[in-house]
Amino acid sequence: MFRQVIIFFLMGISFPWLLLAREDIVLHVANWAGAEELKLERRIVAKFMERHPGIVVEMETIPSSYKEKIFTSITAGTPPDVFLLDSVIIPAFVNQDILVDLMPYVQKYGVDLSIYFPNVLHLAMRDSMLYALPKDFTPMVMYYNKKLFDEAGYAYPPRNWSWQDYLLLAQKLTRDFDNDGVIDQFGTSFSNQPYSWIPWVWMNGGDILSPDGTQALGYFNSPETEEALKFLIDLRNVHKVSPFGEYLTSLGGTGGLFYTGRIAMMESGHWWMPTLRKYLDSGKLSVGVAPLPTPKGKKHITVMYESGWCVPKGSPHRELAVQLAIFLAGEQAARIRSESRIAIPAVRKVAKEQAEQDPYGLEEVFYEEIQYAREPWGTLVEPYSRIESIAKEAVDEVMIGNKPMHSTFTEAAKRMDIELAQYRGVEISAKETRGRTKVLNFLYLIVGIVVVGLLLNVLSTHGKRRRQLLEGYLFLAPSMVHLVVFVFVPLFFSFYLSFHQWNVLIPQKPFIGLKNFQTLLQDAFFWKAMKNTALYTLQVPVGMSISLFVAILMNQQIRGVNFLRTLYFLPSVCSFVAIALVWQWLYQPQYGLANFVLKLLGLGPCPWLSSPKTALLSIMIMTIWMGIGYQMVIFLAGLQGIPNFLYEAAIIDGAGPWQRFKSITLPLLKPTTFFVLVTSMIGSFQVFTSVYVMTAGGPNRATDVVVYHIYQNAWEYLRMGYASAMSWVLFLIILVVTYLQFKIVGRRVEYG
Repeated sequence: MFRQVIIFFLMGISFPWLLLAREDIVLHVANWAGAEELKLERRIVAKFMERHPGIVVEMETIPSSYKEKIFTSITAGTPPDVFLLDSVIIPAFVNQDILVDLMPYVQKYGVDLSIYFPNVLHLAMRDSMLYALPKDFTPMVMYYNKKLFDEAGYAYPPRNWSWQDYLLLAQKLTRDFDNDGVIDQFGTSFSNQPYSWIPWVWMNGGDILSPDGTQALGYFNSPETEEALKFLIDLRNVHKVSPFGEYLTSLGGTGGLFYTGRIAMMESGHWWMPTLRKYLDSGKLSVGVAPLPTPKGKKHITVMYESGWCVPKGSPHRELAVQLAIFLAGEQAARIRSESRIAIPAVRKVAKEQAEQDPYGLEEVFYEEIQYAREPWGTLVEPYSRIESIAKEAVDEVMIGNKPMHSTFTEAAKRMDIELAQYRGVEISAKETRGRTKVLNFLYLIVGIVVVGLLLNVLSTHGKRRRQLLEGYLFLAPSMVHLVVFVFVPLFFSFYLSFHQWNVLIPQKPFIGLKNFQTLLQDAFFWKAMKNTALYTLQVPVGMSISLFVAILMNQQIRGVNFLRTLYFLPSVCSFVAIALVWQWLYQPQYGLANFVLKLLGLGPCPWLSSPKTALLSIMIMTIWMGIGYQMVIFLAGLQGIPNFLYEAAIIDGAGPWQRFKSITLPLLKPTTFFVLVTSMIGSFQVFTSVYVMTAGGPNRATDVVVYHIYQNAWEYLRMGYASAMSWVLFLIILVVTYLQFKIVGRRVEYG
C-alpha cells in the first residue's frame, strides 16, 4: 500500500513537467467575424489542427476598430500570426512593409492560384508580390421586395435597367396609404456612404480621385461626379422616395424598414444574405436581386469589396503561419464558410456551387456581376479613409445643410489634396517599437530628475528630520510613481510629439516644428469642433441651476429623503456608455420615450440625434440629467454647512423665502458654487463618451467636439503629432478659461 502511494505521488508531481515538455505551438488568428461566422471559422481551424498535431490555433474576433487594434498589436511586438485583411486597408499595411510576401511560399508549396477569381486575387498584389490570399468578396447590388412590386403590379427590375427606370419605379412605389401626409412606404433608400455611392459616380464617368490616385481637384468636383451625386441626393430632398429625417433612425434603421416592407429597393452587398435568408426561409419576405441601374449610354460598373488572409513579418512562427493562411484560403475552408452565405467565396468552384445551390436564385446575379466589378480606391490609396470622410461630409453639407454643391465639393477636393500631399513621397516602414520608443527616454529622464531631486533633499537634512523625510517619501511613493508614469511622462511626451510627425507605426518621428499648429489654424473641422465644444459648455449653468434647486428640495427633513437622494445620485455612478445607449433609445424618433412625451403634450415629433439642429442639444440634455446627482450632493454639503440660526433670525426679521435664498443661501454657497462651476467647465471641455457612443460626431459634424476630433486624428488617422498639438491647444484654452473664472468670479468668493 505504501509503495502505491509513493508511485501515485511521483506521478502527480511529474505530470505538470510532462505537460511542459510537450508544449504545443500556438498560432493566433484575428478577424472580425460575428458569432455565427466564428463557429464556422473554428470548424475550419479544427480541420487544420487535425492535419498538424502539436499546433493549437486560437481565433480572436475584433468587431470594432479592427485596423487600429491590429496596428497596435504589431507595434507592440505581439501581432497575430495570421489576420484577415480588408481590401480597403491594404495600402496601410503594404506601404509600411508590415506583411510577408506570400508568393515565394505559394511557389514553394505548389499552391494553385488559378482556383481564385483573377480580379479578386489581384486586389492584394503589388507587381509580382502577393500579400494576402483571398477569402471572399462582394459586389454592390440592388435588393428589392418582390411582394411590394407584386402588390403594386409592376415588373421586377431588369438586368439592363437605367437610372430613369429606377427613379420611376421608386416614385411609383413610394406610397401614403392613409393620406395623412406621412409616407408609409418608400420606393428606395439612399445612404450617404462613399462605399455604396462610388459605383454610381463611376458609371456616370466621374470619380473621387484622378486615375493615378494623387489628386481630387477636378475629379470630385467634376460635372460627372456632381451629376451622379445630385441624382442620388435628389432621391431624398426632391423626389422624397428615400427615407429622410426621423425615418433614418427608426427601429433597425433603413435595413429594418426594408425587412418590414417599408422600403421597396435598397442597395447593399452580399453581407445582407445571412439575415435575409432567415426572413426568406420563414416566408416573411420575398426578395430579388438586380444589378445597379446604369445611366443611358454609359458602361455598367460596380465595386468589389474583398478580404484575404495575410501574415505579418513579426509572426514568431512565419512558416507555420503561412501554411495556416494557405489552408484558410483553400477550397475546403471556402466550402465550410459558404454555409453562412455572408459573401461570395473567392474560390471560383465553390462560388459557382453556391450560386447553383441557391433555392432563391439570388446568388446568380452576384456571380454575373463579378466581371463588372472594379477595385475600390481603398486598395490603392493609403489615406483613403480620410478621403472618404471628407467626401461624406461634403455630401452631407449639400444634402442636409443645403449648401451649393460645386463650391462645397471644390473645397472638399482641396482638403483631399492636402491629405494626399502629406502621404506623397513618404517612405516608411512599420516596425516593432517596443524597447526602442522615445517615450522610454522621457520616462528615464523624468525618473532621473525626480530621484536626483529627492536624494538631494534627503542629503540636505540630518538626524531625525532625515528619518521623517524618508518615511514621508515612502508613503508618497505609490502616488509619485503614478504621477511620473501616467501623468508627467505622457504630458511631456505629447508636448514633444506636437512638434513631430508620427503615426505610431514607425519609430522615426521627423521634426516639423510648428507645422502641426499651423495646420490646426487652417483646419476648419477643428474650429467647428471648438465651436461645438463652446456651445456644449452652455449646459453648465443650466445644469448647476437645476442641481441647486434639487439640492434645496433634498435638504428638507422629510421621510424618505435619503432614498430620494440616492436615486438622484445613481446616474453619477453608472457607466457612461450604458447611460448613453439608454438615452439613444429614448431619443429614437419612431418609438422613443422622448417623442412619446411630446405627443402627449400635443407636440410634433423631434428628430433629436438625426438632425444637425437638435443633435448637440440632445446630448446637452442628457449631460444635464446625468450631472444632477453629483452636483446635488456637492450643493447639499454646502447647504448643510450654513448655520440654521441665520435663517431663524431672517424669519424673525420678516424675510420671505426668496429674500432668505438671495441674502443667505447664495452668498454662503459661493465657494461651493465656484467649485462646481470650475470643475463642470473643465469637464464640459473634455466631453467625449456621449458623443462617441451616440452620434460619432454627426450628423454633418454637428456634435464633433474637440476631444472626439483629437481621438479621430490619433487613432483613426494615426496622426499622433497633430492630435498632440490639438491636445495642447485644448489644454491652453482650458487653462485660460479657468484662469478667467478665478480672476472674475473667484475674487468675489469669500472662504471661511
